[in-house]
Amino acid sequence: MKDLTLLGNRVDTAGTVLAAARAALSRDGRPIFSAEEQQRREAEAEATFHATFRDAAEAAQMEIVEVDAELRALDRAEADPLGGLVAADLTRANTMATFVREDAEVLPLAALADRAEGAATGSDRAVMALLLRYGQRRLDGEMVQPGRGYSDDTTRLEAALNVLRARLFGHGDKRAALVGRRDEAGQLQAHAAATQYIQQRYGGR
Repeated sequence: MKDLTLLGNRVDTAGTVLAAARAALSRDGRPIFSAEEQQRREAEAEATFHATFRDAAEAAQMEIVEVDAELRALDRAEADPLGGLVAADLTRANTMATFVREDAEVLPLAALADRAEGAATGSDRAVMALLLRYGQRRLDGEMVQPGRGYSDDTTRLEAALNVLRARLFGHGDKRAALVGRRDEAGQLQAHAAATQYIQQRYGGR
């Protein structure tokens, strides 16, 4: 993985580096080298200038692809909340599944959010897994209903489910770090594109 901060710094100084390279081709306003050599060195400086932005964009894209693959792997690992339970917890979850599913389907969202928040502060992994499974199913259904979508209750429920997910799988910090890496890469992509445009449009590059 390339150092995105270093690449960002190179993007910021690309115009200055190019100007310095051009300035080094003359003294007292006169070319130092032959016309052919001047042209070659000018072309080399221009190529380095454009390569700076290309390298930054490509590295950022590679980072995004890598992070997205890791996030999908986490999603697969978390696809079934019951999959990570030990045998005793799984047996308990199987006996409670019908009741928790029915509650998740019929309780008002605020009450379901209360239930999930309470489970998130407890130690019953069977209940946590069931509420995560069926609570997420309820939340997903609410989000696609016409005229519904996000509300205070769905926001609370989503937050509680994320805490349950972190408690069950321990991926919270890793997921946050991955999202941060992806955001950094996306910002570098946008910054490189904007800086290159400005340099070419207004800097005479």
